Amino acid sequence: MLRFVTVVFAILMGLMSPAMAWWDMGHMEVAAIAYGRLKPATKTKVDALIKLHPAYGMWTKGLQGLPDDEISQQAFVRAATWADDIKTDLNCKSLHTPDCYKSEGDDVGNPDAGQNIGTSDHLAHAYWHFYDIPFSPDGTPTVPSPPVNALSEIKLLTTALADTTATDDLKCYDLVWLLHLVGDAHQPLHAVGRFTKLIDKGDRGGNDEMVNVGEIAPIKLHAFWDSLLGDSASPGAAIAAASLLPPADPILATRSDPESWFQESAALAQTYAYGSVIGNGPGPYQLSLDYEKAAKSLAQSQVALAGMRLGNLINAALH
Repeated sequence: MLRFVTVVFAILMGLMSPAMAWWDMGHMEVAAIAYGRLKPATKTKVDALIKLHPAYGMWTKGLQGLPDDEISQQAFVRAATWADDIKTDLNCKSLHTPDCYKSEGDDVGNPDAGQNIGTSDHLAHAYWHFYDIPFSPDGTPTVPSPPVNALSEIKLLTTALADTTATDDLKCYDLVWLLHLVGDAHQPLHAVGRFTKLIDKGDRGGNDEMVNVGEIAPIKLHAFWDSLLGDSASPGAAIAAASLLPPADPILATRSDPESWFQESAALAQTYAYGSVIGNGPGPYQLSLDYEKAAKSLAQSQVALAGMRLGNLINAALH
């Protein structure tokens, strides 16, 4: 069954953007776990902030008639996918309206790449989704991640969320980004850049290696890892799936420094995502069923851990 599901998602999604960590289902499961950990007073603040976001109507479409608490929970869970939505469905490439989100010309080197201005920001910020810690297995020179990245933005947005002088507009924008970026931090291939003699510019988190899964055309290693929790589903389905995940280590869950999250993920990428299976070139490399099973188990553990840490982060910021 695992191989069948993986193959289906790979066929549909294998060529997606390199910054689509966990796809929708994984991000919503992270948010579902986090929402269940919110303290009552924090949950009240969070529900109010989510309602202020311009996309709230999209997140609650079709939920009319449900109890208010269920609408609030599902809106929160659905909001975790918004940072990917603005690169695709809500992007100016596909949605030609004044309120679309711009990716063309939105470069990490621009002066406004790391801005935090609230919902008036209509840049897609694709470079916010990863912090590639470089390494080389064969001594190839490496290049550090740009200074504006997932780590820098998690720190920036968390500080603003906790700032009692910040506007609610800024807080609702930052909260929604954090729902997504904390999930990104726990996808191993969003935390690493591998440099080899055959890929000397860096592999962009496994986007420059191809792998064989089943009997289909080769897909990106990064896309394989993104697919492990599934793609599109309803928030209700994600909430149900999250309840079935093995609980995260409570000691690890207390680790609040986001830099350590990325260091953990980078180490996991080297051990599990690359391991002894992925060679130093572009491939394609054959993934065994044992590799798939181990990857799926690790993905579930990482999502559960991300959810607990996200809940702790929000509780601390909005206490």
